[in-house]
Amino acid sequence: MWWVLRRALPLLVAILACNEVAAATAIFWFNDPVGPDQTVLVTGADLDQVSKVTVGRIPDSGGSPPENKTVEILQQDAQSLKVVVPAEFAPGIFALELSSPDGRIGIRANLPTVYWIQGDLGTAASPGGWLRAFGRNILRSRDRARLDLIDDRSPGNTVISLRPSDGDLWQSHVAIPSDLAPGRYRLRLSNGDGGDSATIDAGTLEIQPRRAFTATSFDIRAYGGNGDGRSDNTMAMGRALAAAAQAGGGTVYLPRGRYLVRGAIDVPPNVTLKGEATHLVNLAWPDLADPPEALISGTTHFAIEDLTIYASNHRHVIVGGFSGGKAVQEAADIAIRRVRIRASAYRGLMDPEATYRRMQDIERQFPSTGPHTIRLSGRRLTVTDNDVLGSGSALLLLDASDAVIASNIIANGRYGWYSITGSNRVIFENNTVRAADLQGTGGGINTLFSTLNGSENVFIGRNRFEGLYGADREAVTADGPGGLYLGPARSIDPQQLSLQNIPVPMPARPDWAGAAVMVVGGHGVGQTARVVGTARSADATERRLRLDRPLQVPLDQTSIVDVTLARENFLIVGNRFEDCGVAAQSYGTGLNHVIADNISIRTGGFFAIGLVYSHVQPGWQIQLLDNHIVEGNIYRAGTSRAVLSEESAIGVHAYRIGAASSETVLTRAVIVRGNRLDEDAHLEIKSAPSIHPAVRDVVIEDNVVGASRIGIYIDRGVTAILQRNNLIERRIGK
Repeated sequence: MWWVLRRALPLLVAILACNEVAAATAIFWFNDPVGPDQTVLVTGADLDQVSKVTVGRIPDSGGSPPENKTVEILQQDAQSLKVVVPAEFAPGIFALELSSPDGRIGIRANLPTVYWIQGDLGTAASPGGWLRAFGRNILRSRDRARLDLIDDRSPGNTVISLRPSDGDLWQSHVAIPSDLAPGRYRLRLSNGDGGDSATIDAGTLEIQPRRAFTATSFDIRAYGGNGDGRSDNTMAMGRALAAAAQAGGGTVYLPRGRYLVRGAIDVPPNVTLKGEATHLVNLAWPDLADPPEALISGTTHFAIEDLTIYASNHRHVIVGGFSGGKAVQEAADIAIRRVRIRASAYRGLMDPEATYRRMQDIERQFPSTGPHTIRLSGRRLTVTDNDVLGSGSALLLLDASDAVIASNIIANGRYGWYSITGSNRVIFENNTVRAADLQGTGGGINTLFSTLNGSENVFIGRNRFEGLYGADREAVTADGPGGLYLGPARSIDPQQLSLQNIPVPMPARPDWAGAAVMVVGGHGVGQTARVVGTARSADATERRLRLDRPLQVPLDQTSIVDVTLARENFLIVGNRFEDCGVAAQSYGTGLNHVIADNISIRTGGFFAIGLVYSHVQPGWQIQLLDNHIVEGNIYRAGTSRAVLSEESAIGVHAYRIGAASSETVLTRAVIVRGNRLDEDAHLEIKSAPSIHPAVRDVVIEDNVVGASRIGIYIDRGVTAILQRNNLIERRIGK
């Protein structure tokens, strides 16, 4: 951006010369999607210097843009300002111009903001495959939207324009032509509004042929297998899998039958274990006194398809991408398709004492989670069209990337939950998640289990979560306590920071690569970046962080940064939640999350929460949009387990404990817009304790609250809040 470059050199000289930074207006973030008569919140630096804001709509086809309109600045200070798009404008892409003594800064609201691109080959796609784009304003007008693939190798830079087959504001799907030549293409995306002037560069895409697996089939009957339900097939299975491995890969085929197995099955690389059909083939394990660590496992490049698994006493059921309990770094291309799992360690007529002993045994081996029904790590993971039930947690993705978890029935067992941990680029859609046990619960996206990877770029869409009664009952939550550093920082250059007060000893991964950097105090507050590497000074008194992007406003001796595990770019949209605790929330560190278009029935509701969670964990730039609470009269379902019965809520919270965080704004730049709360539900914006504001820059707009004892609650721990066009239909007695 030209205005950043124009200021970068003099600002850097100022830092190096005297450690003082001159004022310069800058924009860090603004919210969209936004429509006519809706508020644009702009965060940045020295925004109190802005004297004029104009708004214009970019035309969807040729012609001159309409004259810009000067709009009123509704709220303004150094860190933010708020204006409203003129009500007479049609929906579309809006150009905003901010004027200050430094000059003019332009932004365009409702352009596509791409969080990530994912293809059928992960970061690549294949001829005849698919490509998905995720983010904000991805598809606004289906008739005009397109994704251009530009081939720079061809004469004239050939452009292949693809139309989306599916999509909305948050994602789109395009089919890749089967005759598209392999190679690298530039991507250019239009969401359908604003014409050719509103396309954006969406990165590059590699088109690659699909990896060919050998088609050789190894029928288990040729190796002594017998599906009569009585014969032990453990040795026959091992012989068939070994033969496939020796041949370089293939399919171990199980025709119709019931195959008794007494030991572990290890699927070699490049091998598919495949039944004739899910309802025709059973793999059955008896109630073993000492079951194997996993019933079926593999390290990389394997698949399990079209069969049913039955087990009584068991540990993990299917494990992929692990060795010796640790994730295998090179693991990739693991698929589980059309598999039914019915694994219950409590099957049969067990008396209470035997049941309790088995519960104790499982808790000793798998504290807090129970065994995993499906436990995967690696790149390009596929779990589709399965129906799974186990005795503990249904699903763990650990350090996964480019995963597709779709169209499954996922049932958590005793104390069980699902977990998307330390993972990047995950599609979790069209699943049904429920508890198969009254002590089973929900799950979410987290940075638990000692991983230092962040969790980012996760789409949780069009799922159904229902009947979660155990533990916290949360259907979709972010989680992961702790952090890496909180303290002073100064800029060495726009893309490098110097930190003091470095903790000794350092955390497990000393380079901090991938961690989030959030400027939580002093000069430059509100900026964010990611760590790409670190270095320690010779005398060990200083640590330097290299960032993935230049800071627009350099940091000085007043600046305070928080370095923590990243939880960024969650899209939780179009889901249905029924009889759960909290339906969906950003809890602790969060950045650029959207919780939109969800339905809640007897759940705690939807929340954006920044807090001190063994470390300062801010929640910034979060949008709660167009959610619908149908029935909000709940029992032990809210954010506090201590409250017996209460109303559901859509809430923006900050929980700040400890003197070290007394001046920190934990929850910042939150939009609460277009939500409908029919019965026994309310909006709440609050900070605990409320004596020092820990929540700032919240827009509450266009919400409708039905019968409620509370309506809208805002405490004194909130500052720079704007309320517009909200309707409280009926207040009922307390």
